[in-house]
Amino acid sequence: MKTLIMVSHPNIEQSATEAFFKTSADFVDESTWYSLDHLYSKAKIDPDREQRFIQNFDRIIFQFPLYWYSSPASLKQYMDDVFTRKFIVATQSLKNKELGIVVTTGDALTDFQAGGSERYTMSEILRPFEAFANKAVMVYLKPFVVDQFNYKEVTDKQRLLVAYLQYLNAPMPLSLENREKWLLAQLKQSKLDTAPQQQQILDLVIGAIDDQQDQIDDLKMNIKLIRDQEE
Repeated sequence: MKTLIMVSHPNIEQSATEAFFKTSADFVDESTWYSLDHLYSKAKIDPDREQRFIQNFDRIIFQFPLYWYSSPASLKQYMDDVFTRKFIVATQSLKNKELGIVVTTGDALTDFQAGGSERYTMSEILRPFEAFANKAVMVYLKPFVVDQFNYKEVTDKQRLLVAYLQYLNAPMPLSLENREKWLLAQLKQSKLDTAPQQQQILDLVIGAIDDQQDQIDDLKMNIKLIRDQEE
């Protein structure tokens, strides 16, 4: 799984949230952090080069803070410059690739609902990106929304770290089975770089998760047998 994280943030150096994400993404193999604002600050971009570059990835992430119910200008500009009708519609160059949205907001997520102060859900606000994914024949992933990062406790940030890493490279949809497979892969990778004593601990953890997967498989089989008998 090769993941491209396209970050649109005009003040990225001052963002604690993006620093957190960048440090987290460094632990993901085959992920590329791509700052669009830095890209546009250097020189005029080459659409053909960008189109070739994007096609190297399986999962593309648009990552940005919510600016007046949309993304900052650099992402919109990039889409206008690079995602030409020929590239998206005629040749379907992004067909079957995954599109994920990582969006941050200073408002509480509970505000984004019917009856809340924002009135609209985050899914409704991000609908243009879903429409784009549909036009490009991409697989649109459930948006990953982070609200009020600076107010989160340490334990909440630890959970956020794991969830973000899963969003970058875990198999989708993120079912319990896929979460466990992803966790096992991470533990086995970590084992290669640890001391022998720590490897023994990791082996115990890996074994426990494997046993749990076997129990889940047995449970699924029993449920299927019961349903078959009922029919």
